[in-house]
Amino acid sequence: DFRPEMLPVGRCRLVLALASLLGLGSGRCLALCFCGSMDIRNDVSQLQKLENCSIIEGNLQILLMFTTGAEDFRGLSFPRLLMITEYLLLFRVYGLESLRDLFPNLSVIRGTNLFFSYALVIFEMPHLRDVGLHSLSHVLRGSVRIERNQELCHLSTIDWGLLLPDAVDNTYIVGNKLAEECADVCPGILDVEKPCAQTSVKGELDYRCWTSSYCQKVCPCGVGSACTAAGECCHAECLGGCGRPRDNRACVACRHFHFNGHCLPSCPPRTYEYEGWRCVTAEYCASLRKVSDNPRDASKFVIHQGQCLSECPSGYSRNESSIFCHKCEGLCPKECKVGTKTIDSTQAAQELGGCTLIEGNLIVNIRRGYNLASELQSSLGLIETITGFLKIKHSFALVSLSFFKNLKLIRGDSMVDGNYTLYVLDNQNLQQLWDWSHHVLSIPVGKMYFAFNPKLCLAEIYRMEEVTGTKGRQNKAEINPRTNGDRASCKTQTLRFISNVTESDRIFLKWERYRPPEYRDLLSFIVYYKES
Repeated sequence: DFRPEMLPVGRCRLVLALASLLGLGSGRCLALCFCGSMDIRNDVSQLQKLENCSIIEGNLQILLMFTTGAEDFRGLSFPRLLMITEYLLLFRVYGLESLRDLFPNLSVIRGTNLFFSYALVIFEMPHLRDVGLHSLSHVLRGSVRIERNQELCHLSTIDWGLLLPDAVDNTYIVGNKLAEECADVCPGILDVEKPCAQTSVKGELDYRCWTSSYCQKVCPCGVGSACTAAGECCHAECLGGCGRPRDNRACVACRHFHFNGHCLPSCPPRTYEYEGWRCVTAEYCASLRKVSDNPRDASKFVIHQGQCLSECPSGYSRNESSIFCHKCEGLCPKECKVGTKTIDSTQAAQELGGCTLIEGNLIVNIRRGYNLASELQSSLGLIETITGFLKIKHSFALVSLSFFKNLKLIRGDSMVDGNYTLYVLDNQNLQQLWDWSHHVLSIPVGKMYFAFNPKLCLAEIYRMEEVTGTKGRQNKAEINPRTNGDRASCKTQTLRFISNVTESDRIFLKWERYRPPEYRDLLSFIVYYKES
């Protein structure tokens, strides 16, 4: 579900100088190391991949550590990490009680790509007591979801509107420790220490803090702005704080773009936007390669409309002699080598955006979601050929396959169980395959298999046999009349009623006996009524 890493994880890609407030020396210039997306799971030692990361250009997922305890996280800290360009996800990490020490200087989450519309997700963290991201001051896009963390407190003391002023209404914070069971006390309330700043949330004025030891930053320069530790206003292009006021060379992070140590509202001439936040030259862009498991598939980056991209957008292509994208005449050909690709979410589908030929097999297994047709069509709608098989299984969210708008050929170079080029199994809400009056599809070799699709009428399948040229290849067991369309109104038959007797508490109906040709398929009659 995640975009490919652009360069090996944990490797410095470019050294920049930025002033920061890391507690490592105020205003000190530090070398920033850029890392790609990271999926850290199972073993706490995997966290060491973060050791040199200053900016994660991608997402950070930390999840599924079931054997860890609190002692495993003691002493673990990654103070270099300042910014994540996509999202931060934590899920079922046992023993972790706070992010306070783990990421003490994480200041900005940009949200360029989101996890189901969220930039920060904390879900089912059984031992987490507070969020503790006391340096976090800006979430530029997306919202926050914090759910089912039974020990998690200090949620009511955070003013989320300071972090995400445009998306605060979309925060989803439920199923955590009840506020009345938490002793949420901010610093300075019980002693002579200076108390935290107060803000009003839903009409309630209160102190704002991340933990009992760390206040939430409330910048006096206005919501969305940045300021120094002393409360002086940073340059308008700064995010997350700064080492000197009103200096675009002293920012912790940049609001828009970074180039040569300066935060700028746009990239200078002859430079190009990269990863949504920094400017690079054409030479640098040309040197980048899209990382792939197969080195031969490691394609070069391209330039399009002022951006340095891993590939041309839909409708554009590049030739080997140019780094720039050019508009296609008609549909752009794009081959995608996938092996066997499972599409289990819209994010997985997005990885195939723009593909016209799938070299390999596709398995669609989307178990949840609503109104997915338009999103799937935008990602899969250009596919014309699948060289292997297409399997649709357990996809309760699908009503139709029409999102494969341009699919014309399933070639069958490889087949399910060596027999089936199209395999459609257990799709509880599937009602239509394609609109056969406007769609042509060929399956030159192999058979089709349909089973346990209760709302898919047999007539729809038989029509597909005719269109695809597969009629006569399948036997009755492979298109089972008992498990396809058995819960849909596929055939209508007018019944002739003989009598209708109405009493005070019942109605007697009698009709001429109806016996279909396959009478054993008739299980029962169900009479629906409504009060008049």
